[in-house]
Amino acid sequence: MKTNSIIIPAVLLSFFMCSSTLARETYKDVAVIINTNSATSESIGSYFAAQRQIPASHIIRVNAATTEEITNAEFESIRSQIESYLTSHSLTDSINYIVTTKGMPLKVNRGDVTGYYSPSSSVESELCLILGPYAANIGQTGRLSSPYILATQNFSRAQFGIYLVTRLDAYTEAEVRSMIDRAAQADSTVLNTGRFVFDMDSTKSMVSGTLNGNMSDAASALAAKGRLTVLDRTTEYLTNLPNVLGYTSWGSNDANAALYTDNAKPHHQFTVGSVAETYVSTSARSFEPGTVYGQSLIADLISEGVCGVKGYVYEPYSSAIANVQYAFPMYVDGYNFAESFYASSPYLSWMDVVIGDPKMRVRNVRIPQSAWISDSTGGHVTLPVELTTFTGAQSLNTIRLAWTTATESNNYGFEIEKLSTGSWVRIGFVAGAGTSNASHQYAFVDNAAAAGATSYRLKQIDRDGTCAYSKVIEVVFTSSVKEFKLNANYPNPFNPSTRVSFTVAKSGPAVLKVYNVIGQEVAVLFNGMAEAGVVTTVTFDASAQASGVYFSVLESSGSRMVQKMLLSR
Repeated sequence: MKTNSIIIPAVLLSFFMCSSTLARETYKDVAVIINTNSATSESIGSYFAAQRQIPASHIIRVNAATTEEITNAEFESIRSQIESYLTSHSLTDSINYIVTTKGMPLKVNRGDVTGYYSPSSSVESELCLILGPYAANIGQTGRLSSPYILATQNFSRAQFGIYLVTRLDAYTEAEVRSMIDRAAQADSTVLNTGRFVFDMDSTKSMVSGTLNGNMSDAASALAAKGRLTVLDRTTEYLTNLPNVLGYTSWGSNDANAALYTDNAKPHHQFTVGSVAETYVSTSARSFEPGTVYGQSLIADLISEGVCGVKGYVYEPYSSAIANVQYAFPMYVDGYNFAESFYASSPYLSWMDVVIGDPKMRVRNVRIPQSAWISDSTGGHVTLPVELTTFTGAQSLNTIRLAWTTATESNNYGFEIEKLSTGSWVRIGFVAGAGTSNASHQYAFVDNAAAAGATSYRLKQIDRDGTCAYSKVIEVVFTSSVKEFKLNANYPNPFNPSTRVSFTVAKSGPAVLKVYNVIGQEVAVLFNGMAEAGVVTTVTFDASAQASGVYFSVLESSGSRMVQKMLLSR
């Protein structure tokens, strides 16, 4: 590895959790789909069900083609068989997760497999919607915004109206069995030695909010949680790293991958419980040996030992890629594999396919989101503070941090820390409310803010001295913002969304709108009170708009400013 890669060392963090060993997750809410026409599907499905003690009544056998690509009519036959079984066995509402197997069809070709409004999809992404409130979206053009996106709570079909569907697949049956076995071996010990590797492509944008930016944000969030993280900003395509627990790269889309390896294979040593995402459009187009390359394949990562990975059967567009800024920290915090990757993926009825055991986990409890932690006797221990919000924003020449608690128990207070030259530094303390069932609001002002992006976190301290850390937030500070200014949107050109920021010189009403080239209003991005000296950033989602030139227009206190934007599909 080159010396100018950034290696963030692990540090030890304390959290409120039981010290006793806890039981692993049950699989009583999992259904397994087996294709009766495939011996491989039967073998893998039966093996997984036996290893995870899945009830025999939760194994659904269907009569389906054994080809990876099928027509809509063939999919509807599979769908009908699965829905009929779930309904007749009264499993519709008790099942939360569905697992398909190698030998089942993988993708549904409905004629257009590259368009932004394509009706084609993966089989698994469509099965997420069966027998629920979003079922009418199956087979339609375009994609559905996931109701589980950015959820930070236990998944249940009852609450979100969908199933989380994963697939067990690889080049060979032996590799699938190995993936199943290695997923079962994952536990918290791997967090002490496993590293998260983010291999950027320095020829592409490095700004936060882009795919490279998501890698950087993920690395910062994981470092704050004490995880060993490798963030590479060089032109090198990283290979042959040991103890890789999480991996993200541009795969064959990395401009320099061919200089270091064949077909973008990293040849890393992946740990048990390892997870991955690559920025490759058709990385899951096939799991058959001998597949013609072109773009790289996630099947190669599974061959190297990855236990869970997300890919795409047809062109998904970059907005569909799982945001590792959320997926990896959620996984570290104790969310299972399916929860972590579905909560960080914006669309369903689309090209996504999540490969692996849906309930694979590296922690037996969740931190810090869980309100309760079970102990070995079946009792519960209440977390001392339920933190509901933690935000930050620039206010004139300072940064104001604000947070809210729902309940508190023996809360001594909060130390406020910020990341400075790679280390967390204490910058203040705010006393807590002790024990209270009422909501409390807190604030702290950083008067020594520096220009640029700064990371902050809270260290909550109990009266017995134990402590816990909040999630990390990042606040951008601009040194001179006491002016009326509409900044150029970023990225520009964009597809399908872009960020627009502005400041006003005088506090008061402000309106930010978007118009097309013939002067028609297409969006109102902001309409409210704007505070002088505060940078306001909003997102323009142009998913429903045609390619072309648009104008952002800011009006406040009699002033008006316009910026040109280009939507390019």
